[in-house]
Amino acid sequence: MHKAISEIDRVTISLPHAITSEVEVLRAKLNVSRSEIFKRAVELFIEEQRRNQLTGIAAEMAEEYRSNRELTVCTALDNEDFA
Repeated sequence: MHKAISEIDRVTISLPHAITSEVEVLRAKLNVSRSEIFKRAVELFIEEQRRNQLTGIAAEMAEEYRSNRELTVCTALDNEDFA
């Protein structure tokens, strides 16, 4: 399905020839456009960056929980470790 023109931005990028060659192989193999390959690649990259950010935040929260006595004072009462 095609998106309305107003929902699409054109982007010009420069890539090493080796990458564009690989993209051409994938394009032919998957029978999709180069734009579709780049769109999928960028979506995956954005997803990975969000996941990395959330992982970092979770690690910070876990460290704060382990190091902040006020947060762990009741842990001994319920015999659970949430870290």
